[in-house]
Amino acid sequence: MFDIKKLAGRNEIRTATILLGFIVLASSIAFVLFKYTENLLKERLQERLISIVSTAATHIDYEDVIKVAEQKDENSLKVLVEQLKEIRDANENLRYAYIMRQTEDPLVLEFIADAETLEPVEVLDQNFDGIIQDEEAAPQPGDPFEIADYPVLRDEAFYHPSVDRDLEEDQWSVQMSAYAPIRNAEGDSIAIIGIDVTVDDFLALTQETFLPFSLFIIFLILLLTLQTFYLVRMWEERVEAMRELDRQKDELLSIVSHQLATPVSSIKWYLEMLDDGDLGELNNDQKEHIAAMRGIGMNMSDLVSMILDVSRIQLGRMKIEKQDLDLNSFFHEIIATIDPKATEKKVEFIKNIPEKMPLAKLDRRYTNMTIENLLSNAVKYTPSGGKVNCDVKIENGNLYVTVKDTGMGIPRAEQDKIFGRMYRASNARNAIDGNGFGLFVAKGAVEAQGGKIWFESEEGKGTTFFVVLPLN
Repeated sequence: MFDIKKLAGRNEIRTATILLGFIVLASSIAFVLFKYTENLLKERLQERLISIVSTAATHIDYEDVIKVAEQKDENSLKVLVEQLKEIRDANENLRYAYIMRQTEDPLVLEFIADAETLEPVEVLDQNFDGIIQDEEAAPQPGDPFEIADYPVLRDEAFYHPSVDRDLEEDQWSVQMSAYAPIRNAEGDSIAIIGIDVTVDDFLALTQETFLPFSLFIIFLILLLTLQTFYLVRMWEERVEAMRELDRQKDELLSIVSHQLATPVSSIKWYLEMLDDGDLGELNNDQKEHIAAMRGIGMNMSDLVSMILDVSRIQLGRMKIEKQDLDLNSFFHEIIATIDPKATEKKVEFIKNIPEKMPLAKLDRRYTNMTIENLLSNAVKYTPSGGKVNCDVKIENGNLYVTVKDTGMGIPRAEQDKIFGRMYRASNARNAIDGNGFGLFVAKGAVEAQGGKIWFESEEGKGTTFFVVLPLN
């Protein structure tokens, strides 16, 4: 029998885990889609900047660049500045346009021209205080520019059109830069043209794309939550129905066993009367039949008692009646019952029982049922020529009983179920008769008296059961 409460608890944990998994999955998918869109927008921006700066580089006359750089030619400077201003004004959000060349220091470049180089003070004074601060001043020809922190400008710009990998934020805006080499007639790179584009609108656009993804996440999580709660509710209803069905089965089992107890007792009583000759003398054949019928009646009575015990355990009505128990006579009676069974099956029955044992406070019927059931099973599941050992000892105020057989054993995968109601190991179901009640009741009987029962088993080699019961 399965544990409904444990099953329900496990299902609630599983449901919560699945829901959490759905939430994580939905969030991950939305995040991946968002990052993909963000990267896609950034790639499009980079492609646009590469296109602008590459086209601009083809319109710059390298001779003007050389004249400004080497001769400080003012006319050529004006031409370059005007061209840079046209490039800046022709492209939305293009903030800076400039030309630089390499110096003897690989980490320092030199400005040749900037779109703002010839701008008046009024234009450069961005904070309108009448003073041109260092950060407001326009680069002049020959001004140095350190590029140690600009890997693309340092390593790629003079070889091919290139663009920054990431956005850069300064005190005014967020921007991205692109560069392209300016080549002479021989194709050698003599300088680079660079552009800085403000991308505040790009960030706004990216944030706008995050909104639908956020709504998608919320909607998906809400949908999954509602669905999960619905499934949990359905499951709880099923568990409750199973619990009620199980309770009804237990009650039915109890009612049936009670109803069977009276007629079985009556049959036993009448058979005893017949066997004792109270209703007239019987011939030998009649006595043999009566003896067989009494044996069947005893088995029926034992089965009814077992069913009653099962129903009591299930309904929590198991009543333990501890009384003084002489362990010496108790085990003598049990051994007297098992010896004939072992002899009949040709199983060697080895007993290791102390000669003298103290009185114990135990429930006689349940203790007898437990030990006898373990020994009967050991004989029943052990083939002819096998061995069954019964070891008994008294230690530290406890009764220790060990029952070991050389039978078929219990498959490892089924060992955690062997104490379940009506459960029988797969290798024994079709080979040996049984009802699966014995170990279930034995476990309930032992634990109800404050004891413990467990086993060790290996399929094909046998099983050893251990029982510990407190004497008082």
